[in-house]
Amino acid sequence: MKLKKWLHALLLVGMGLMIPCYAFTVLNVTLSPWPLYERSRRVLVLLTAACTVLLWLALRAADRHEAFFARHERQVLLGAAGCYFIVQMVMAHVLRFVPVTDAEQCFTAAQLIVDTGTFGNVERSWMYFTRYPFNLGFVYALAGIFRFFGMLGWADRFMQAALVCSVLFTLGLLSGARVCRDMGGVKAQTRMLVLCASCLPFLYCSTELYTDAFSLAFPTMTLYCFCRLRRSTRLRSRVLWALAFALVAFAGAQIKFTAVIAAIACMIVLVFERRGRAALCAGVMLFTVFLGGNALVDGYTAQHLSEEDIYNNELPRLHHIAMGLPVREEEGYGQYGDGGWLIFSTSFEDPEERREALLEEIIDRVYYLRYPNRLLNMMSRKNLSTFGDGTFRLNEILQANNHVPDNAVKQAVFATGRLYPAYYHLCTALFMAQMAIAMLSCAQAILRRDTSGAPLFIALLGMFLLLCIWETRARYFFQFELVLLCAGALLETKRLR
Repeated sequence: MKLKKWLHALLLVGMGLMIPCYAFTVLNVTLSPWPLYERSRRVLVLLTAACTVLLWLALRAADRHEAFFARHERQVLLGAAGCYFIVQMVMAHVLRFVPVTDAEQCFTAAQLIVDTGTFGNVERSWMYFTRYPFNLGFVYALAGIFRFFGMLGWADRFMQAALVCSVLFTLGLLSGARVCRDMGGVKAQTRMLVLCASCLPFLYCSTELYTDAFSLAFPTMTLYCFCRLRRSTRLRSRVLWALAFALVAFAGAQIKFTAVIAAIACMIVLVFERRGRAALCAGVMLFTVFLGGNALVDGYTAQHLSEEDIYNNELPRLHHIAMGLPVREEEGYGQYGDGGWLIFSTSFEDPEERREALLEEIIDRVYYLRYPNRLLNMMSRKNLSTFGDGTFRLNEILQANNHVPDNAVKQAVFATGRLYPAYYHLCTALFMAQMAIAMLSCAQAILRRDTSGAPLFIALLGMFLLLCIWETRARYFFQFELVLLCAGALLETKRLR
């Protein structure tokens, strides 16, 4: 009994660590003096306060109509999902673009697989994917999409990808809603839909057609499988949901590896809640699926790229960590800056020499950051880079081939549009307000000693910590935006009076 109490207390502490992380983020984004994003701090502070109050009032209004939403639960849920799907497909037509840079490399390689059988004989693709093989899972997913719809006679590959991305978003939305239903009832599910309406990039995110949008659904789908697994009482049901849990986590990790953070958070909760059978099933399934799945993917990759070429050219994890330790203000606030890191890392032909040089650079930078004021300076700049744009900079890819905002939507979404400054400040204020709501939700759960939402809060903590040590861009957190909204949806407004 004492062990159970200690584990419960430790789980509450783990949940609570999310609060200072996101409190620092809200304060840093709204108050720090760094010029990144050309934001008005005064406007952002006022808008954030106003949006937080408005979101809380909206959640409270939804709570007052619990009976209505309970009676029409299915219609409301499917209606919301259907509306998002339709709007996203319309936005795909309005924002249609020609992919460039990383997105273009993935699209080109996928089309080469379908059209010629391989991409490994094209120099550009060979060079890119031997350096960045972690994007190959996304390439294979795109190739599967193009091949499937090609057999049906549909040749528009851009819209094929947009359709599948919109379907995935719908699955992620429905999964997130059901997670909230499991953890907080119909009211929490309704609150989650209300909070989704406060994330304006959801309206067009499926047009981005890159790993950020394609992986958005997998954390909430993983959490949904976890909820079903946690409630399973029969062995057959437990095994099936553990298998689904592992398969979804593996699929998400193949598109963007950070999706696995949700699965790790779930495993932590299962262990600390002493759900031994469920934890054992989930652990065995995760090990089996990831081991077997990676072997299959590596075997397929070997048909296009040699293992030796990948070993010699792949940029190691140390490369991305080094990029995430900017010690000077001109180093891109934790982003690529002038591209110096790519030049540095690719200047070594020997992979071991490359790793040693990067490790030495990391050690030097960590040593330089040993003083609290230097570390805080760096973390403040990097935190702003990661969380300081509520549009998630999806426009980086959307406008990559054409910066001219030639319609009303682009005037708001594109950085060159006349409405973009207002749109940026509104989206960022709403993003900060969503964090504030999630923090209130976490604090409320701790006061009630309720760990039902622990997977959400721990997953958010894990993503925050990863982005503190990794190279970063504003769109990297987008994958966990649905998780943030689910966490906020657990807030019971009546208890705040």
